Amino acid sequence: MLNRRRVVAVWLLAITAMLGAAQAQTSPQTQPKPRRFLMWKATSPTATVYLVGSVHLGDQSMYPLPQEVETAFAAAMVLTVEINVKNVDQSQAVTLVQKYGLYGPDDNLTKHISAETAAALLEFCTKHNLPRAGMEQLKPWIVAITLAAASWQEAGADQSLGVDIHFINESKPPQRIDELESVEFQLRLFASATEDEQQALLSSALKQGDKSKDMVQRIQAAYSAGDPDALQKIMEEESDMGSKSLTKKLLDDRNVTMAAKVDEYLKGKDPVFVVVGAAHIVGDKGIAKLLRDKGYKVEQVTLQAK
Repeated sequence: MLNRRRVVAVWLLAITAMLGAAQAQTSPQTQPKPRRFLMWKATSPTATVYLVGSVHLGDQSMYPLPQEVETAFAAAMVLTVEINVKNVDQSQAVTLVQKYGLYGPDDNLTKHISAETAAALLEFCTKHNLPRAGMEQLKPWIVAITLAAASWQEAGADQSLGVDIHFINESKPPQRIDELESVEFQLRLFASATEDEQQALLSSALKQGDKSKDMVQRIQAAYSAGDPDALQKIMEEESDMGSKSLTKKLLDDRNVTMAAKVDEYLKGKDPVFVVVGAAHIVGDKGIAKLLRDKGYKVEQVTLQAK
């Protein structure tokens, strides 16, 4: 059975771990390019909403963030995040994992995965000193997330230095914090995966596990570069949730819902600062494109040269 700290870490790391990461490829330039950050400004006749692409796991090299970013945050009446981790009830999180992620007494993991996947899982657990026997009552999707979380933590990624956590910690009244989703929504989303999708997700997590250290470095490089095109390109190469149908559920479909919430803000009057995983903003199906399609002006912020 997972302890409470592990449960909270599992769902916080889940989406980021499964979405992959990005790296900006650079080459010598005769003239420096404008400095950018993964922040976009969306405007309407009545409101301004900043969209900040977050990496949920970071390190000290990412800070301090550019002054333009901190200034936009300080001016916002609302901070919107995927989930406000400060408000998570750990006891409730444990209960939800038990509800959505565990088999009953007459069922187990081995019955639902192939012999090849079972062998790869045993090898992974042995290599990383994880209790294989303790996973037998877990469904494949939560085993996949647990492996991803363990791999990222082993690679040195720090949840407490994630960009979303940074702003949640900095937020003070009268600024309010809105949530786009809930713990139960995210767990239920993974639990809705079909048997084939869950096994594909687990197989993908096993293949990607030993690449985590390189992945962490690539995330940080992409974030420092602020290059959405490079982010999208590498995301397409590295994002592997095992099946296109599951990727649609976990990324594309959520983008539509998130964009609808930002649309509501843009129809209001309050300045809003939205922080979501960077993969949700970029690309042809990302929030920025969805808002442009609705007729809003959305542009990536260029920083002042240093």
